[in-house]
Amino acid sequence: MDRARTAALAGRCLLWASLVLPSVCAGVLGLSESRPLWQQAAGAGVLAAATAVARRRPLMAFVLPAALCLADAPALFSLSYGPALAVFALLLGLRAQHTGLAALGFAAVAAAGTVRIALGGGDPVPPLLVMTGTLLFGGVLPWLGGRYWRQSRELTAAGWLRAARLEEEQRLTEERARLRERARIAQDMHDSLGHELSLLALRAGVLQVAPDLPEHHREAAAGLRAAAADATDRLHGIIGVLREDDDEPLPLAPAGETVGQ
Repeated sequence: MDRARTAALAGRCLLWASLVLPSVCAGVLGLSESRPLWQQAAGAGVLAAATAVARRRPLMAFVLPAALCLADAPALFSLSYGPALAVFALLLGLRAQHTGLAALGFAAVAAAGTVRIALGGGDPVPPLLVMTGTLLFGGVLPWLGGRYWRQSRELTAAGWLRAARLEEEQRLTEERARLRERARIAQDMHDSLGHELSLLALRAGVLQVAPDLPEHHREAAAGLRAAAADATDRLHGIIGVLREDDDEPLPLAPAGETVGQ
């Protein structure tokens, strides 16, 4: 658990550093207007807050860099915070379950940008076109990419789940086939050995009561009859192991009498 938390914290720190880097490079290279140090620190803090809430509150994480972009440029186009806007739009599509949240966020950003442009004076058409293009290519398209990524992950997970379910069904099918084979073996043993042992015991019983046999032959027939009965009982135990638990035991004695009779 601690290792997972440490890895998650390291990932968030790396994401934050990669999002702050464009604003630092833009100021150093002169690609944007020079800003006071406190403004740069405030921007880094806002990006840190967005990174912290990106997993639980993806819409808020998207709105925060959008606010930075509007503060930096009324038309939303900002080299310093534009990459962060695209990244959090991607995460919004990846983590938000409902598309209504994204639509609400895009509408709020567009409304705020429109008000910002209107209050700035001048011809509003060019900045509105720039804002529309920035919101489309820096917000909507990354969000669509995140949605596609999310759906791809869900489909992959569903595919693995279906494969596991099919594997379990295959295992159950093989188990049922094995149990049916055991039941068939038990049926064959009953039909062949059980019947033969029953006939053997019956014939020994006939010899036992024959009046023309000497006494020692009758005793041998009685012993043979008892041995056949014992063998039948052992066969009954073996069949009980081979058959399924819910199957009814097969009768091993001839109809109307027992082997011992």
